[in-house]
Amino acid sequence: MENGRIIGRDSELSYLENLWNQRGLVTCCIWGRKRVGKTYLLREFGKGKRTIFLQGIRGSYYENLSSLSLDLSEFLGREVQQASDLSHLMKMIEDICREEHTLVIFDELPYLIESAPQASSVIQKSLDTGLKDLDCMFVICGSSISVMRSETEKADKPLYGRFENRKQIKPLPIETCQRFHPDMDYETSLRWYCTVGGIPYYHLNTNGKSYRQLIEGKFFDEDSSWRGDAHSIILQEFNGNTHYTGAVKCISDGAVKQSEIADRLHIDRAACKRILDDLEFVGMVERRIPMGSSPKKPVYSIKDPFISFSFGILSGNLKLIENSSSKAAVYRHLQNDIDSQVGHMFEKLCGDWLDSTYSVIERGQWWGRVDDTDADIDVVAKVADGNGLIHTILGECKFSRKPMGFDAYNTLVSRAKAAGFSENVTFVLFSALGFEEELVEFAEENGVILVSGRVLAGLDETPSLFTTESR
Repeated sequence: MENGRIIGRDSELSYLENLWNQRGLVTCCIWGRKRVGKTYLLREFGKGKRTIFLQGIRGSYYENLSSLSLDLSEFLGREVQQASDLSHLMKMIEDICREEHTLVIFDELPYLIESAPQASSVIQKSLDTGLKDLDCMFVICGSSISVMRSETEKADKPLYGRFENRKQIKPLPIETCQRFHPDMDYETSLRWYCTVGGIPYYHLNTNGKSYRQLIEGKFFDEDSSWRGDAHSIILQEFNGNTHYTGAVKCISDGAVKQSEIADRLHIDRAACKRILDDLEFVGMVERRIPMGSSPKKPVYSIKDPFISFSFGILSGNLKLIENSSSKAAVYRHLQNDIDSQVGHMFEKLCGDWLDSTYSVIERGQWWGRVDDTDADIDVVAKVADGNGLIHTILGECKFSRKPMGFDAYNTLVSRAKAAGFSENVTFVLFSALGFEEELVEFAEENGVILVSGRVLAGLDETPSLFTTESR
């Protein structure tokens, strides 16, 4: 909370309020990654309203009926008899909604569906009959993105067509996450964001701590619940199928081609493609799109920073972390790997920033050979200016411990030549800790765009790529 208000969800709250101000039956489907703040948002939205808050649990059908009946008792302020089945429960909700304008929130619906597959049909029948003519806003919510979207988007599902109002609760941008720790310097804030991403839960209780203290306390401490969080999130999303955690581990270990991942998992290519598509669909992995003269088949990388850190740093070093008596010693031992992990996620942050700031038509990367050595260009994008002219943007991204100098620029120029990029090219250098003065002067004179960590964090003005550009 910030000044008594939830941080960074003004647009989501406004969206929900607009729906609430309508009359008749209004439905809404909310989904998003675990720990992104969906329940907190909905409870905030429900304040001051006549709200029935129902929450599915991981348990049997009987346990869910018992828990949901208790939720109704809490709303009514008196004990009610446990619902005999879901139809009975929905009838009770209908009776309550007949009295006056009511908000019904069904949180963690996938848990209920897991224990009672008929739940969607029961809710569909209630929406089509008992609730149809009532003054009611009916919201369903869940952390299993695949279940929520499948239940409401697939034509063969009972809830298809019943939830036209839909909202994904996405991770927060870096400039918003800084509001969770206003006394943290921007370098630490940037480094932490590249470690855990924009999930609010991971930014709580971080103020006043250094990056090292955060890593040691949140990841290395023996009592930390974060160690197994990434595996739990993936397994929950995909109904315990370990091929999904296996695929993420393969990517983390350097197997980035579909064929390589399939071979390591000992599954056929088609099954592997479905797994990778599913992981991409829920935002856990992404395809690196080949640009220019790159090999034409895409490769995969982990998109979610927290999952990437957990698999890249924790998974392979659990014995070291658990057996060491010194968290400081563990950090020193893993520091280079941690810095590399942060740098990798910094590249993704730079690409996402470019997408959100300019008129990007296509964005990917280039990889190939330069002087008999494997090399890549971190950011390759096609961007339209204000006159509709398409420019090629080539970017180098560095999260080093000092300001960027000419070496990075020279490397980018040589790789651009090797890749065959020549027309309408604009070079963009991204550096977390800024730039050496000589490079700043050269960039101003030669049209090279410099983007510092302060720009990415929203603390400094956004540079213009072109004289005129469409925003």
